[in-house]
Amino acid sequence: MKGATAHYLFLFFSLLATLNLPGCASPKSVIVLLPEAGKVSGEVTVTTATGSQLLNQSWQSVEISGSHGGLSNPVVMESAAVEGVFGSVQAGMPAPPVHYLLYFKLGTAEMLPESRLLLPEIFAVIKKRSPVQLSVVGHADTVGSVAYNHRLGMERAAAVAAAIGELLAAQQGVPARVEISSRGKSDLLVKTPDLTPEPRNRRAEVTIR
Repeated sequence: MKGATAHYLFLFFSLLATLNLPGCASPKSVIVLLPEAGKVSGEVTVTTATGSQLLNQSWQSVEISGSHGGLSNPVVMESAAVEGVFGSVQAGMPAPPVHYLLYFKLGTAEMLPESRLLLPEIFAVIKKRSPVQLSVVGHADTVGSVAYNHRLGMERAAAVAAAIGELLAAQQGVPARVEISSRGKSDLLVKTPDLTPEPRNRRAEVTIR
């Protein structure tokens, strides 16, 4: 298989187990391209000795059968059918990452009020998934030097981690590993010229795994 990220390779290998499908005289292997967050998760090429098939639509699948690895034409399965065949496999897989964007006042590590309101939701996801890996990446707009914005991004990431840490401390027994980093003004959400005060670039990205 080609063209899948590490996350999806784990998924595809899980679904490559040989299965006794209902109505089949002999076991077959089935590969299904699952969506992520309601969108197409990418594409994957399934290759055997008899040929190749490209999967690039959500719920699209191919069957591999016979000792020579015969490939069926791709078909789109109903989500209920996928659940019936792979329900136990999916239940044992880790949940996909959850992402949040928190925004800040110009030139500070102070979160905007509407972003602070997301903290209880973030904490609820952490508590539900415990234990988790949590990464916070701070960003800045293009006002100021590279060094200044890198430092500001780190301060923003640290502020978010501290705020989440306060919630975690109030609920003992919720383990979480937190990593913080900064990309300063090197990874703009909205591309702008230098010295441009763009509010959407003054952010921290929180990823919960």
